Amino acid sequence: MSTDGRSRYALRPMTDADVVAVAAIEAVSLPTPWSEAAFRHELDLPFSRSFVAYAHDEPGIVAGYAVLWRVSDEVHLLDLAVAPGLRGQGIGRLLAARVLEEARTCDARLVTLEVADDNGPARELYASLGFVVTTTRRDYYGPQRAALVMQRGMTEGVAGETSF
Repeated sequence: MSTDGRSRYALRPMTDADVVAVAAIEAVSLPTPWSEAAFRHELDLPFSRSFVAYAHDEPGIVAGYAVLWRVSDEVHLLDLAVAPGLRGQGIGRLLAARVLEEARTCDARLVTLEVADDNGPARELYASLGFVVTTTRRDYYGPQRAALVMQRGMTEGVAGETSF
């Protein structure tokens, strides 16, 4: 199987028909998952953007997703997850690169996110895309589960980024 998500997977805007699959991935990925209603609500917000990843040969199967907000001159990545059986194939990188492309499209000066301090793979992914830790939020994900706030300025690119 390919380790490059860009060659096997594509992205499209999330629709209401994707919400059940997205919520199922969320439920097995995060200790305090968003509900189906929360994802549906995001689809109705004018400043929210949501994308799903899917295999070219299986367009109806959601492999991962990202939800972001465009607020003023910033983009905030709210949620990104990949189906457990598909991790390590570049899908997370594909989704994160799409978030950066969204930031470029709206001329954002900054992209921010929170990531669990114990989520090594996600921290490595974001660091490889130029994100740096700016602060820690204790107990953000519950007792003894801190979040690292990471940000990336949009004034220069990072090697290996995907353009869309």
